[in-house]
Amino acid sequence: MKLEVAMNVKKKTYSGIFRDGGAGKYARRRYRLRREQLMQRENRLMVITGVPYGPGGETVWAYAHCPTYQEPALMYLTGVNQTRVVLLLDPHSPESDEILFIDRKDPHLEFWNGIRFGVGDDKSVKEAARVTGIRDIRDIGDLKKVLHQRLARCKNRVLGTLWMEGVKKGRPVSIPGDHNALFRAKLARWLRAWGGEPPVNIMKSHFELRLPLDRYDVANVHEAQRITGEAFKETLRRFHTLKNECEVQGTIEGEMLKRSPYGLSFPSIVASGPNATVLHYMKNDDEFGRGELVLIDFGVRWMTMHADISRTVPASGRFNPMQKVLYEIVLKAQRAVEEMACEGVTIEELNDCCWNAVEAGLKKDFLDAGGRCKLRYKGRPHGVSHLMGEQEHDGDPFRNYAEQPMRAGWQISNEPGLYGAFRMRVGGRFYDEEIGIRIEDNLLITKTGCVNFSGKIPKTVSAIERMMRPDHRKKA
Repeated sequence: MKLEVAMNVKKKTYSGIFRDGGAGKYARRRYRLRREQLMQRENRLMVITGVPYGPGGETVWAYAHCPTYQEPALMYLTGVNQTRVVLLLDPHSPESDEILFIDRKDPHLEFWNGIRFGVGDDKSVKEAARVTGIRDIRDIGDLKKVLHQRLARCKNRVLGTLWMEGVKKGRPVSIPGDHNALFRAKLARWLRAWGGEPPVNIMKSHFELRLPLDRYDVANVHEAQRITGEAFKETLRRFHTLKNECEVQGTIEGEMLKRSPYGLSFPSIVASGPNATVLHYMKNDDEFGRGELVLIDFGVRWMTMHADISRTVPASGRFNPMQKVLYEIVLKAQRAVEEMACEGVTIEELNDCCWNAVEAGLKKDFLDAGGRCKLRYKGRPHGVSHLMGEQEHDGDPFRNYAEQPMRAGWQISNEPGLYGAFRMRVGGRFYDEEIGIRIEDNLLITKTGCVNFSGKIPKTVSAIERMMRPDHRKKA
């Protein structure tokens, strides 16, 4: 009998709980520099929490499994991707200026969910320090005691932490149920008991450091864009075989997921015909007629960076004349935004540019040509841009950043749209449809302009129709 021995390929032990961001051996130094920059800027004792629970952690049953995605602030500062982690930064400490608090090692839990950094096991603690570059690793159960000791040494006894807050309609706003806000509330209770002041928010300093992409981030965005673009092209080639929104979603998400182990940027929107006039349409369960347009909003992660792309395509493979007119109006507005985007310009100014261009194009190319429409909105349907980075929608969630001059290194979306009921006679034929059109690219802001990360993803009428032609499908 011949004995066969399996030749095992070496596996990546820590790739699920430590993201090196593509920096490889430089990753530990990269994260350390980020922590140093935050300490220099804030010059105070700080604690930042990670996510408190993983999939199913809020419910009895984990009925929808997904990977753990770390709190972006902690990910940006450490690369650690597991639950129940707190980072302490103490720029004035003579002993250690950074401590990573983690749970105890639990072999039973690891049997179910895979390896985790943990204390109570010397080998695991040494490995956590080696992998993360943070030498002082402690039990999260000791956080309160250690924080009390460190705070007692501070001259001003002021503690910094992170939570989301901003201004909306002239009033301060926050997100009370967010895990950062709950952590802040816990800290506030401790501080009151110790006779200290309420926590100070480090959100502004953190976002100022985090939002400009470094070279590793840029490389990761390029890879996310490449994968997303390849998935879109393959979906166009196969579109003639697809009959409903679910099949389009399955095709494009499958093509993205087989190229990236890091998951989707968000669940895809696939909205056909009148469904595309719903901005956050999610049910993706309708069939579509061959004469309809199909709006697809999609993207994949690479490391901790994202692609966020929207394209609107004709189910038949060809735009009808009215669809083409409307599509070109949106495309021209998108180009106008891209030409204007650069350091020093605000997103509010890009909004003015975008929606003025859409309105002018609608009048000149559609209404003055005999078309009629009833839009689904008054004024502007949505913002033309949002920040992107560690999160697919990054920066403060209330988007107060839209009034600030953009900085070189920021990544923004560029996504004009048009949504409503349209009628027009073209070439002796009458067209009457409810249509939603959105075209979205991702831009890197520079001192003199911007770089379009999404430039290779087809979006012109001719490029989309060419990709959907039978002869192109055969060549592919």
